[in-house]
Amino acid sequence: MAPRSRTNQAAPSVRASSKTGARRNGDESARVYESLRRQILDGKLDPGTHLSQHAIALAEGTSNGPVINALRQLAFEGLLVHEPSQGYSVCDWSEDGLDDLLNVRRALETEAARLAARRAGKDDIDGLRKIITRMEQLVAEQRWQDADAIDVELHVEIARLSRSPRLIECLARSHLLEVVRRRIALNERITGFSKLAQNHRILVDAIASGDADRAAAAMHAHLLGKRSAA
Repeated sequence: MAPRSRTNQAAPSVRASSKTGARRNGDESARVYESLRRQILDGKLDPGTHLSQHAIALAEGTSNGPVINALRQLAFEGLLVHEPSQGYSVCDWSEDGLDDLLNVRRALETEAARLAARRAGKDDIDGLRKIITRMEQLVAEQRWQDADAIDVELHVEIARLSRSPRLIECLARSHLLEVVRRRIALNERITGFSKLAQNHRILVDAIASGDADRAAAAMHAHLLGKRSAA
């Protein structure tokens, strides 16, 4: 009987090692991504700031590979700009660009509300109303930044209830930049902020009605009001 091949015996362990390395690299990429993303959203990295892959790798205690993956993801989401031979820099959002983004967001969210009205169940609506209750509490406590964040959370949840993966993906990018918009204009409060929960309750009630056209109209009006007040 011929002896077993040593190569065949070693193959499984090589594959296992490769998978472990890939997972580790993925974990590192995710960690660097979250770190850079938070620095951008918190305003610690100013718009237009050039990012050095080597400097980031040193600061994050990792290699260039995870940094490159994180930078690519942030560029895909619109938080960074990549220019050949120049590398990555933090996106410099102009007013026109942000207004255009809000136009795109309004179109997407209007359709999301329409689909949510058709597809959301009782538990889904209860979840939306629980978010409204938390929003009311935050406004009452004048915790403006937290109220801003839960505002975005509510809109993300409505998008999820559309059950449309592509629409959700597109809106995720729009919402991310909407958060950035608010960070940049941190001292500019939305007119009638004390009515934040009340305005969103009107929106949720429209979705709860199951009337797709009513829900779409409510979302469109809701975001149109934000544009005029922003």
